[in-house]
Amino acid sequence: MADGEGEPPQEVTLIDEGGAERRFMVHDAFDLDQRTYYLVEASDDPAVVLLLKEASGSLESVEGDEFDRVLAMLEAEG
Repeated sequence: MADGEGEPPQEVTLIDEGGAERRFMVHDAFDLDQRTYYLVEASDDPAVVLLLKEASGSLESVEGDEFDRVLAMLEAEG
């Protein structure tokens, strides 16, 4: 799903906690520590980039210490 593989990013519509629909471009999906993570960019604002993870059948924003840990592991692999 990564755009580095020559494929354009996939556009998805996600529903936030308030019930509003937001459109994102999925730039990468990867498994780490038995979780699936997604790197997404807001379709209407490229400055909004989020790291999301699958949790209990939905997606959650990754923040704080977990965000730092995931980025550090990605940098170490790349």
